[in-house]
Amino acid sequence: MGGACPEVIGESENSGRVGTEATLTLVSGAFPLKGDYTVMWSKTPISEETECVVVAEGRLDELTTELTFSFTIPEASYGTNYLQFRRAQRPEDPYGFIFNVRSDVKTSPSPTSPGSTVTVNGTGFPAGDDIKLSFDGKATDIEITTSSKGSFTADFTVTDTIAGSHSFEAAAKSTTLAKATASFEVVPGISLEPEFPGIGQEVTITGHGFAASSLVTIEYDDIAIADSPTTDEAGNFTHTFKVPETSESTHSVVASDGAGNKATFGMPLEGAAPPAPATISPTAQRFGWLGSKLVLFKWTEVADPSGITYILEIADNLNFFPLAPGMRKAGLTQPTCLVNVEPGTHYWRVKAVDGAGNESAWTLSPQPFKVGFFSTLYLVIGGFICIIIIVFVIRGFSRRVSQYY
Repeated sequence: MGGACPEVIGESENSGRVGTEATLTLVSGAFPLKGDYTVMWSKTPISEETECVVVAEGRLDELTTELTFSFTIPEASYGTNYLQFRRAQRPEDPYGFIFNVRSDVKTSPSPTSPGSTVTVNGTGFPAGDDIKLSFDGKATDIEITTSSKGSFTADFTVTDTIAGSHSFEAAAKSTTLAKATASFEVVPGISLEPEFPGIGQEVTITGHGFAASSLVTIEYDDIAIADSPTTDEAGNFTHTFKVPETSESTHSVVASDGAGNKATFGMPLEGAAPPAPATISPTAQRFGWLGSKLVLFKWTEVADPSGITYILEIADNLNFFPLAPGMRKAGLTQPTCLVNVEPGTHYWRVKAVDGAGNESAWTLSPQPFKVGFFSTLYLVIGGFICIIIIVFVIRGFSRRVSQYY
């Protein structure tokens, strides 16, 4: 097929794996090359009737006896395949050579955890052949037959196994030469049941892919969970604990073993806000006539599996800003609160907060309440003025009496 002495420089001199790049150097000897060219690929020797794939094309503007270019090895079956360099000026005199395709296996995703599905992709195997797939040297029960181009795709659920490097091997039934291996990493994984626990609720954590027979430390946010479990020989564990109380809005569970393997689970706590409490008293009431008074605030009780606390605010304006010192009470565990309130007209509101940090809407008391007429300060000032007046009156009276006598 011509007088060329072709050479492939890539993974090896005349072979490679599907999807990788190979470099072709064509030396034409005494026959200079010029003009447009096309490089064709096929499974059988190329003729006019052969089904081909164009892997490269270009144009040579100057005469040359050596041409180097790269191409990506197309999807093709194991063993001998054919490349042909065709010149537009002399299509009847092509340069041809043989290229050998080698088997290859790839996995995705990597890393992954036990119980997850791994996809195994094979290329460069014999066409229409049965493939034996093994995991860590043990045969799987997956039935695989390659396509007409020697490719296959298979899904495998990773069995319980320890963290670290593991491998698949795919081997053709028809020839022992067509086989390939692929390594991938197994990392720990954890899951929780139920998925939406509340504060104080029991939750079961299950772990896979940790080191074998290793003590596992479990942390909820920064809180260490007591009675840490130990993994079995396959790196598995199960442990039940109560969700601790925390003020954080987002939470995570972290499990780590003695070998340094770690898995994190973002724990979604229940996100529904509790119902708003209803105000009971005070409403449109007056407390005393002089000075500040102790006022008992009451509202309806709210229930939630994660627990409930209340926030009470008292203000002299409907914006509730600014609040006087002591007029905001948070973390209340009962639906009542006794507060010392200064004289004046006041408004109050209350809301509920559950153990997961979800807050209800504010409930505003429908009518303001009043405390006294005068504040303590005014009473002190008024009393002082009265004393001064009395002193002056007594002194005036004493002067008149002395003058009279």
